Amino acid sequence: MLATGLGAAGVVGAAGALTATASEAAAELTPNDLAERVKRVRAGPLMNLEQAYRVMEEEQLDGLVLAEPINVFHLTGHWGSLAKMGYPAPAYALLSKDQRQAPGLVMMQFIYYYTYSDGHFDFPLQTWLFSGWDRRLQDDGAGVAAEGEPPANPAYIFDDKGEVALREIERHRRSTLEAALSQQKLSADARWALVNAVRGMGLDRGRIGVDHLVVNAIFETAGLDAVPVYADRALRRIRAIKSPREIELMAFSAQANAEAALVAARAARAGATYQELRAAFYSEAAKRGNLGVFMQVDTIGAETGDGEFRDGQAFQIDCVSHGFHYHGDYGRTVFIGEPTRSMKRATDAIALGWDAIMEALRPGLRYSEIRPIGMEAIRKAGHDLDVAFTPHSVGLMHTDDPGRADSPFYVKEDVVLAENMIISVDCPVRNVGLGGSAHLEDLTLITADGGVQINDIGDRVIVV
Repeated sequence: MLATGLGAAGVVGAAGALTATASEAAAELTPNDLAERVKRVRAGPLMNLEQAYRVMEEEQLDGLVLAEPINVFHLTGHWGSLAKMGYPAPAYALLSKDQRQAPGLVMMQFIYYYTYSDGHFDFPLQTWLFSGWDRRLQDDGAGVAAEGEPPANPAYIFDDKGEVALREIERHRRSTLEAALSQQKLSADARWALVNAVRGMGLDRGRIGVDHLVVNAIFETAGLDAVPVYADRALRRIRAIKSPREIELMAFSAQANAEAALVAARAARAGATYQELRAAFYSEAAKRGNLGVFMQVDTIGAETGDGEFRDGQAFQIDCVSHGFHYHGDYGRTVFIGEPTRSMKRATDAIALGWDAIMEALRPGLRYSEIRPIGMEAIRKAGHDLDVAFTPHSVGLMHTDDPGRADSPFYVKEDVVLAENMIISVDCPVRNVGLGGSAHLEDLTLITADGGVQINDIGDRVIVV
């Protein structure tokens, strides 16, 4: 375990936005307790709905119709295997600005039965399912009138042979599907199911935020009065302000990520390779319930990049993994043996700058004001170094800040810090000729009273 810091337990009380019950429960949690993480995902939309309604009002959106897996997950808790296998838009999530309406879900009927139901989600969704065109139309070679909705296949479930009683998993799948089919009739395909959902939730008029070209195409061909508006900026604004359960999940993921990085780095030895260090980090992350995303070693981030460690080497690591899609981000400098004076000065400098920044982090501070604080601190201490001190939001994406919608390229906005944001401030030294590379990075929750680091801090330098 790391030496100091709040970690997953302490951050929940610091967040201020959580209920007393959630705070008390979280005090007993560890990043390794996957069952508790699962409970957080099952319990309701992870999206901060209050923030979503606020953003929709400010962006003059009457609702959201979403197909990108990250956004479907944020609203429904579902990131299905079809999305992970690369199928485009296998499910849709919908949200109306009418706060009396539950979010909507559109999905293939068999996947709902065979995958979604196994998630045991415990919150209301309006559900529209599709099963394919009625096979009799195909068998008979009969067409369907262009103006009419084609009949759908009956719901497909596994045949019960009746030789023994159904297992609990089989009973639950059937009852979950039956409950969904009692809400809405089956549709013949994804297009019809989405059109029915849009109409059923009153999203067939007004300005509707969308995130995928397939949604635009369906809107255009369905004769809806709604105007689809690309909503990437709005969705990033929503994701930036975390809900209480997102803060908990972020704390678990950040702590697991930091522990995995520390254990892997402490095993580095002369003669070992960068690829072996990456493999060790990914393995340690998996033991703690996270999946590795990337690990930069000695500034090398290419997946095929490699090298061999040597005695006296100083190198930076930048480690990212996620648990239930919420990311940890952790950076340190590793010394194999005694560091050179130049590298020791570099790590002292970035620690000074980061400490000064941490003192200043609070709601109302702009991204553009962060780097000057760090640079002024290291200059006052007599250091002549170029340190990035680059802030970015972290959550369902490793870097998840809103950008200018009118830019042909992604241009990050000058974000203003707000309560319940979780940010990283990257602190790599951007000079060469020092005899190595150096970095420092933790995740910080912005509270009303300032910044709170959500992974245990430990030592700023790892000596092996």
